[in-house]
Amino acid sequence: MKQTRNVAIKRAASDDLEAMLRLYKEAARWIYETKGLRQWSEDSFTTEYLENFIREKEVFVAYSQDELAGCFSLEWGYEPLWGEQFHTDAGYVHRLAVSRSFKGQGIGGQLLACSEAYIRDKGKAWMRLDCMAENPSLNAYYASQGLTLCGRYDAAEWSAHLYEKRLLGI
Repeated sequence: MKQTRNVAIKRAASDDLEAMLRLYKEAARWIYETKGLRQWSEDSFTTEYLENFIREKEVFVAYSQDELAGCFSLEWGYEPLWGEQFHTDAGYVHRLAVSRSFKGQGIGGQLLACSEAYIRDKGKAWMRLDCMAENPSLNAYYASQGLTLCGRYDAAEWSAHLYEKRLLGI
């Protein structure tokens, strides 16, 4: 039986930077070491990058007691990966990461549920996200969370699967 740990989710602030830096670097390293994918470059996560990220995006952090368990961002503007499928009636989840210390404890599902509620509260009908097409376990996870594969984006050196979940107007 899977153990579920509840987390407190809030908007990220400058005092979350150090923990976020560790989490994103850990995630980038783990993805590369276990999957062989350069989904995220560990070097791209700098203090300056995360300061801008928090200032320019709607970034959320999830804590279990005093430990950062996960984080994600929500975006509302143009998403080039979505091409002609892009529309403004959606919130786009990005940079979702869960600390390896919390693996299998339901944190990812709580982050997605928080995303859904926030997007719905903004009056948007869809939650959308993308992930590396070459990562079968992550693709299976998003499908298990009720997201539907609705497209693919192909770049020169990588591809992304596009997922969505209808939240309003069903």
